[in-house]
Amino acid sequence: MTDDPAPNRDPFRWIWRASLFLFGSVVLLNLAVAYLKPIMPWLIGAAGIALVLWVVVAVIRWRQNRW
Repeated sequence: MTDDPAPNRDPFRWIWRASLFLFGSVVLLNLAVAYLKPIMPWLIGAAGIALVLWVVVAVIRWRQNRW
């Protein structure tokens, strides 16, 4: 064990880790947006087609299931 009585209570270490976590999150979000921006219309189009197909199947199943 360490001789430090409370290693998690050091405010400078806590702020440093929080800052690194925030910086890493910002960098990863920026990369994700940069890589997804060119294909975003295709992803939205595919989601729209999937939604339309799901609605069509739901309506067909509902019409066949009526008494």
